[in-house]
Amino acid sequence: MSDALNWIGSVCSILGAGYACYQASISKSAAEISKSIKSQLINHRKTSELSELQALLRAAQNAFNKYASSNSAALKGIDHNSDAQVVLEFINKLKALREYFADHFDNAADKTYDEINANLALFRATTASSKISSIGADILTSITGFSPSLQRELNAHKEKTS
Repeated sequence: MSDALNWIGSVCSILGAGYACYQASISKSAAEISKSIKSQLINHRKTSELSELQALLRAAQNAFNKYASSNSAALKGIDHNSDAQVVLEFINKLKALREYFADHFDNAADKTYDEINANLALFRATTASSKISSIGADILTSITGFSPSLQRELNAHKEKTS
């Protein structure tokens, strides 16, 4: 009788170990799925933030296109300070998201921010139409120059999400 109980106990132990392994594999699979979902959510958030920055970049480009394409006489009566506000929103968001553009040697966001911020101070203080046009064109060049970096980063995060 004792041998029969030993055999029954051994079989139950083996079945219990098999069931425990099965449950462990289910848990491992659930953990991997959870990790994947977390990664996708983070990439989606990053893509969303970069898309918001891209919208601000486009608004800044649209606001400053007139300074590069018009002669200075055509700019009389334009409120250049309201256009400066659009660019200020862009560079503030750019500075907030600077970690997305860090390279081993430099940071494209910091470089662009510094360029635009210096020109923006001059742009706001200037009242001469010719200077406004010139500085506005420089700001537009800086904004447009940053566009490929933003697009590259946005595409990288979109690909991770897919």
